[in-house]
Amino acid sequence: MIDPQQLRDAKHALGRQLRHLRTACGLLQRDLAQQVYSTRSTVANVEAGRQVVDRVFWQQCDTLLHADGHLTNAYDAYRQLEAAYQKERSETAMRARWGAAADTALNRPEPPSSLVSVRQPHTATGPAGGDLAATITSTLGRTTQDVRAEHTVAAPAGRYFPGVPVDVEVYPAVDDGRIIATIPRTDTDRQWRRPLQRRLIAGQVTASTSDGLFALDSRQASQRLVDIDDDVRLLIPRVYQLDAITASVLWAVANLDQSLLLDDARLDASRTAATEYSHLTRSAVSGDIGPDLETVSRLWLGSAFCADHISRQSADLTDVPVFWTREQTGEEASTWLLFSHKLRYLKATAARFTSGSQQATRLFCVPPPTVQTSTESERILLLLAVALMESFGVHVAITDEPEYGTLPGFVLTPRRAIVATWIRTDGVWHVDVTDHPATLAEYRDAAGHVKAHSVITADTAGSRMRALADYLNLDWTRLRTRCADLGDYGLAGIAEPRSRLLSLDGVDRACRFVGSLP
Repeated sequence: MIDPQQLRDAKHALGRQLRHLRTACGLLQRDLAQQVYSTRSTVANVEAGRQVVDRVFWQQCDTLLHADGHLTNAYDAYRQLEAAYQKERSETAMRARWGAAADTALNRPEPPSSLVSVRQPHTATGPAGGDLAATITSTLGRTTQDVRAEHTVAAPAGRYFPGVPVDVEVYPAVDDGRIIATIPRTDTDRQWRRPLQRRLIAGQVTASTSDGLFALDSRQASQRLVDIDDDVRLLIPRVYQLDAITASVLWAVANLDQSLLLDDARLDASRTAATEYSHLTRSAVSGDIGPDLETVSRLWLGSAFCADHISRQSADLTDVPVFWTREQTGEEASTWLLFSHKLRYLKATAARFTSGSQQATRLFCVPPPTVQTSTESERILLLLAVALMESFGVHVAITDEPEYGTLPGFVLTPRRAIVATWIRTDGVWHVDVTDHPATLAEYRDAAGHVKAHSVITADTAGSRMRALADYLNLDWTRLRTRCADLGDYGLAGIAEPRSRLLSLDGVDRACRFVGSLP
């Protein structure tokens, strides 16, 4: 086990190196901060061993202070030590919290170790996670018509998602045009209304005419119970059949929800600390702004800061911009569907830049290998995120050329670009505003090429969505039908969020939009 004191000693040693080199060059903390696009207080905190900040900071300091890479190498060594410590800490906390149920997630093969303390993209050839429907089906098997079963299954880990346990109670059910599960009265005393972890109450139909698992969130189920003789009946809407579509949303909600709930107070404090950077046009912040946050919480923090940055810097724009979006997978794109602030941001930008003859454009890079290594659930989430954007009148174009995957997130106008990156970046976020001609030319050429060669080129939103379903190898007809039903009901019945930072409004809107297309 790594002693926390080792981390503190390494952090203080790194700060002392910076202070020594800065003073040797005759620079004040304020002078250094201005030249590396930071703040004086950040430099002071780094030198005192209270912060480490991101790799770009240390690379810039290496160049400015003529350190020949020594600062960057020391930073990398610290991050390796921190990554090992965080992994040990996370596993210990998960076992303490969930006991044996944690072993399913912990025994999953981990991606290669990284120099940063967040989970990096999975690089194996197989899917990285998200197939909760298959996980539940393989765990439960078939339940006989007169036996109740209870299981704990893992909502799989992903590139960023930690993997969380979900309790599933399965009861025999009949299909007489409705799905009706019979539940012994003794079982209704269970704490369905306020379970410590996410719980599904499922009815399983096993008949020659139909077969399937239909589920409700336990808090929703507790409100729908009806006394019948010595038993209790539960009517489960047929729309909540557990399949790839409902399971994809449940997978994302379960993973996002738990991390955000665990970090609620710390995340609030970290966002307050982030306001120090709001007056800067350029900043790059490491995980030290929230060193104890879960990876998902860091994603939320970076996403919220970038959305605020774009809103601030685009307040005086008169041209309709082009938006470049870095999300490539369903796991990343699920944040559009579920983070409340991203839906507000999307609404605001669409209302401003999409009206009459004006139409904002959002561009994605989704290479074929990414599609091939994504589960069906992840591909569904990506499609729904695109559908959400199209539902606001935003025209989406997608390139399959991997060369564009390294571009940062940006908002491009003829005269400047607002840069905002929080996915696959070294740190929590990196933001900038630039009018550099070469940079604008690079972004303009990329945007023009993607719009001209989009894999979903079509004149209408419906045609673009169908082309995207084909590209993602999804059954469009079935998807459209299921989304129409789910859009009518809403997904709260099976995937109700607990965190105040999440909302199903985005995914419900996306489902209604897909269901409305011809």
